[in-house]
Order: sequence, then C-alpha cells, then structure tokens
Amino acid sequence: MKAFIRELDGDLVQVVGSALSPPVVTYLVAERTWRLERAYGYEDGETQITVPAAFAFDLASVPRPFWWLIGPFDLSIAAPLVHDFLYRYRGDPPHGSIAPARVYARREADLLFRAIMKEEGVWWWRRAAAYRAVRWFGGAAWSKAAHSAGPNGGGT
Repeated sequence: MKAFIRELDGDLVQVVGSALSPPVVTYLVAERTWRLERAYGYEDGETQITVPAAFAFDLASVPRPFWWLIGPFDLSIAAPLVHDFLYRYRGDPPHGSIAPARVYARREADLLFRAIMKEEGVWWWRRAAAYRAVRWFGGAAWSKAAHSAGPNGGGT
C-alpha cells in the first residue's frame, strides 16, 4: 500500500463499487496527509456540501495496529473527506460550502459518514465499526475543532 500511496499525485481515487464520483487527491508524504486537488461536491438530500480544493484531511484515522482488520482505504474516500470537513469546522463550514446554509450537529456528521460509506459499498461491519469509533472517540476532535476554528466553528 505504501508504494501506491506515494504515487498518488492529483489522481482520481475511485472506490470499487462506489456510486459516487471519485475525488481528486494527492498524498503528501512528508505531512502524512491527503490534499483535495479539485472541489468535491456531495448531495445530502436537499443539501449540497462542497469541500473546497486544497482541503487537507487524514482519510480514515484508523490506528495502524488495526490496519490488518480495517485499513484507511477500506472506509472509502468520500466519507472521511466529507466527515473531516464537517468536523474541521464543527459542522459550520465557511459560507457557501453548504447550500442551503445549515449547521450539522456532531451526530448528524457521524450519521452522514456512515451513509456515505454505504453509498461507496463499504461492508456493513466496517461501517458499523467505523461509526461506533467516531461516536465513541470523535468528541475530542469535534471539541478541538471548536477551539481552533473559533467560537462559531468555521462559519461566516
């Protein structure tokens, strides 16, 4: 997997069986993070979420000792991208990122993470494990985002 990751540079990353369009990403080896190269849109019912180009994210935060069971690519690309975007701004991204404008609660962001994984064809047990993990352990990241993005998250 390491060799594959090092070669990703502005590439479409298609998840086999996914019903979603693939995001264009680059893996930044030195930073150990992913960068979105083109804006990525996702429709959540009547809501359009647009993650801007240059957004950096960590894909899936699966601790390395558990990669034998669930690797970072096993949980899709779009789900962690959108989830990380919502978490970064505590559900209230910069103006224009969500249309019509709305704020996502942490639970809604986590449920959306699970729903996107389903659209991408992630096996039910992996979705369940990942969803439980973000519900149990995501509170610290959500709270940290509130402090780093300011009192109103990342909103207007």
